[in-house]
Amino acid sequence: MSIDEYLTDCQFSEYHEIEIQRSPEIVFPIIKTVKFTKSKIINFLFIIRGLPRGMQSLKGFMDNGFILLDVKKNEGLVLGFLFGRKGIKIVSPDAFKQFNAKGYIKCVWNFKLSGRQDATLLSTETRVFCTCKASKFFFSIYWFFIAYFSGLTRVIILKLIKQEAEAAS
Repeated sequence: MSIDEYLTDCQFSEYHEIEIQRSPEIVFPIIKTVKFTKSKIINFLFIIRGLPRGMQSLKGFMDNGFILLDVKKNEGLVLGFLFGRKGIKIVSPDAFKQFNAKGYIKCVWNFKLSGRQDATLLSTETRVFCTCKASKFFFSIYWFFIAYFSGLTRVIILKLIKQEAEAAS
């Protein structure tokens, strides 16, 4: 399972990681269930971005257009998202790999776990590829304003997962 399998070339990306003093077996299920809006900052950012209230967890993201591209228990998962002028496009994971229709933004977001003795290195990476000059231009403007907050959101999500995992027995 690799984010590279779904998107290697990108124009925009970000990467964050955190060490958690628990095994991947404890951390992995928390990734799928942690409520992002436990953070007042994330809750506020989601409200001002106009995201649906249901987008409080990974399941909420999948219910609102993100595609579960790959999942390997205790190793990680990859989500994908396609957005164009006509809105969100849902495709199969295989179709996502090949997708290159003009006018779209192709995004992948992963969580990867690497076990280390009694700890887990949890990382998250987001990559965005714009399929034409126009989509790249418009996404560049969006990214200029949102990049810092996107990174902040992901760092907080990692901290929320760490808190829950380290509180688990």
